[in-house]
Parts: sequence; C-alpha cells; structure tokens
Amino acid sequence: MSRSRVAERERIAELDAEILKLERSLHALRSERATIWERLDTCQYPVLTLPNEITSEIFLNFIPVYPSRPPIFGINSPGQLMRVCRQWRDIALHTPQLWRAMEIDIDDERYVRAANTWLVRSCSCPLSIKMNCFVEVLMIEALEVILSHRSRWQCVAIHGSDIPWDFHFLTDIASYPLLRQLDISGISDNPDSPTFTFSDAPLLRTATLGDFDYPSGFLPWHQLTYLTLVSKTPTECTDVSKETINLIHCRLIIAEHGEVGINLPRLESLTLEYLLYFPATCAITTFVVPSLRRLRVADAFIRPDPVGKLSSLIAKSGCKLQELCIIGDLSTTENAYREAFPSISNLSFDMAIVEVDMI
Repeated sequence: MSRSRVAERERIAELDAEILKLERSLHALRSERATIWERLDTCQYPVLTLPNEITSEIFLNFIPVYPSRPPIFGINSPGQLMRVCRQWRDIALHTPQLWRAMEIDIDDERYVRAANTWLVRSCSCPLSIKMNCFVEVLMIEALEVILSHRSRWQCVAIHGSDIPWDFHFLTDIASYPLLRQLDISGISDNPDSPTFTFSDAPLLRTATLGDFDYPSGFLPWHQLTYLTLVSKTPTECTDVSKETINLIHCRLIIAEHGEVGINLPRLESLTLEYLLYFPATCAITTFVVPSLRRLRVADAFIRPDPVGKLSSLIAKSGCKLQELCIIGDLSTTENAYREAFPSISNLSFDMAIVEVDMI
C-alpha cells in the first residue's frame, strides 16, 4: 500500500513538471501571437483608407440595382458586409440605401425581426419589399411590421395564403404617396374582400392582383399602365377593363370559360394565358385594341380556327401587330401562321410555356 502511494506521488511530480513545461510553451506562443497582432494593428490596409463615402458606394454596388431586392439572409445579403471588420460594420449601418430593398421568405419569427431591423436602418428611404409567407400567424406579424412603413412603399409584392383582408392596420383609408408597383397574389381560401383600398396612391402605375375579390375602388384603375390579373373570370376582366382606360401592357390569366368584351384603346402589349387547373378559353375576337403592337396568346384561346380568330382581332381593332408569340401546343402549323401574317415582323412560338400553375 505504501509503495503505491509513493508511486502516485512521484507520478504527480512528473505531471506537474510536464504541465509547467507546457505552460511555458503556451506562454511563449501567446506572447508571439500578441506581438504579431501588434504589428498587424499598425498596418494600413489600402481599402480601409478609402473615404467612407467611397466605401459606401462600393457596398451599394454589391447588392442588386434598386428596386431589385437582395435576400435578407445569405451570402448575397448586405449583412455579410458587416462581418468583415468594425469599420465596415459602421459604414454599412450608416448607409440607409443598403437596407431599403429586401426579399423575405418568412418561415419563422427570425425573418420578421430581421425585416424590422432593416426597415429601421433604411431611415427615410423609399422601400422595395417582396414578402413570401404561407403561415397565417407570421403573415399577420410581418404585415404589422411592413405596414408601419407604408408611407415609404415604392415597389411592394406580397405573396402568400390567407391574407387577413380585415387587417386592423388598414381598416381606414391609408395613403401610399410613393407607391409605384403593387403585387398582391398567391393562393387564398379567405372568402372575404379587403376592407381597405390603395386608392390613395397617386404614383401607382403597375399592379398584379391574384385570386381574391377586391372592392370597387381597390386601386386607382385609371392610372394604371401595366396590369396583370391572375385567376380571373372573363367577366371580372371585363369589369376591370372598363376602368383601366390608360393600360399599355396587360397580362390576363383566365380561370374559367366565357366571353370577354374588352375595349382598351391605348393597350400596346397583351398576354393571354390560363391556369393549369382551369384550361379556359375566351373569345379573343371580342377585344378591341387599336394600339396593340405585341401579342402573346395561348393557342388554346384561339382554337379551333387560330388564323381566323387572329385575323378577326386585327381587322376589328385596326391594329398593326409587330410581334406575335403563340404559346403552348399548336393546333395548326407554324407555316400557316407565317403565310397568314407576313406583315408581322416578329413571329415566334413558345412551346415551353403552356399554362400557369399557381399551386
């Protein structure tokens, strides 16, 4: 027993000696590291000697050109610039334009908090926001955040499901003095109509509206020059067309069968498509579009006599088409189109895009 204790004490002494040796080596390494850091601290990196204004401009060239939007997280987010050094972090935080545009795919509260942070950093800049959210609770939280800055909205897209149309923030008429582009689309089972409007948006020119019932006066229709309607019946398209007298570009994604009677005297560009789960048709010959120059139309809309229907549209409207694109599987030959419309300088066929799937 006594011999065992003696051996253990000897081993402890050996370990103490080894620890002391390692500690001395560690101390030497730490001293060398501190010396190297001191030398590095005295170095002047050329990029850090640039005026803050120049660095800020470089940062703005890192992100997409406004109103295109960088992701709120990830390698292409301006948040990455803040991780390089303290100086870059300070410059980024004092460059509001870095934070004025954002694309947010919201699947947890972290994204809502980040969006709020960006909006605060953007100060008084106009905003370009695209929000994708399919979780009702998060949708409400996110809307509360972005709507508190609605006076700065310029280009806004809200995609999701079950948008709360009776949202308390918008029960009164709100003003959108800077709003130019608005996109509200997605899949919705909400049978209610919005209790608010975007009628007080004097600069609004471009709109995309999805499958929901909007009230009269939802948009300042007479101002619009670009309009996309998704999953609409021909009758609904007709109702809207009566108010959108200044449309130049229109895209209609029809959801049901029926005829339309649409008179758009200033329209220059028209696209007609249909939903995957509603392979609809409409009477294209009931359009009156005297200024039409560009037409993209699904072949399904002009069957069974595509050449005849297009000829009727052109004759009735008195338009001079410059571009014609037939979308989807053809019910006649390409040569038949070319022979019938030799005056159309740009005639093409898009077989890849057959229908729009909103699911």
